[in-house]
Amino acid sequence: MTSLLNLGSLIFGVISWIIPTTLLIRGRDAIKTRTKGMFYSFSSASIAIFMQILYTKHLVDISDWSALMDTQGGVILAVSILLIVLIALNSLMLKLSNSPHTVK
Repeated sequence: MTSLLNLGSLIFGVISWIIPTTLLIRGRDAIKTRTKGMFYSFSSASIAIFMQILYTKHLVDISDWSALMDTQGGVILAVSILLIVLIALNSLMLKLSNSPHTVK
């Protein structure tokens, strides 16, 4: 069961990128849904990070210190990339939503 936390984290992380990407591709048709999309995108990323925290807690509970030492560098890198791309995509979406050239 706990092995699914990593898979779930990956899935929710990818979803958090897909939402703003599809809304950016849709263009002007998606102006009204961009705010909701940003909320769902950040919520999905939060769930992904929370799943990683739960998996880390599981490793601590079973005292698997070697797994913790081996994986924490990768977890930090993955979460950093997730957040950087997420903030960039949502910032672009927010900038385009507030652009004076868009018709509301």
